[in-house]
Amino acid sequence: MKKSIVIKGLITAAAIVAISAPAAASLGTDKALESNSVRVSYADLNLEKEAGAQTLYNRLQRASKQACGVKSYRNAGSIGAKTAMHRCYREALSASIKKIDNDELTKIHEG
Repeated sequence: MKKSIVIKGLITAAAIVAISAPAAASLGTDKALESNSVRVSYADLNLEKEAGAQTLYNRLQRASKQACGVKSYRNAGSIGAKTAMHRCYREALSASIKKIDNDELTKIHEG
């Protein structure tokens, strides 16, 4: 099994931006969300153990926030911008977990 993965937040975030752009425009939001791909390595983790899967989950959460430009929901601006940012984060995280396809990781995510 390959021990590192490139999180494709760009594709997921781009889809989110495309879907939420009309709503953001109608709210008068000037900036669309910026998205990036973030590399997350997990070569050092044993994903068959809950502790390893939890560590990877924490890394994926941080990477998803970074890919979606989430620094602080408080400072995001309008409600529409906060909503789009949070949706991007949730979908990027879910897509990453689905791509890795590990039972322990999925169990943590579905909590």
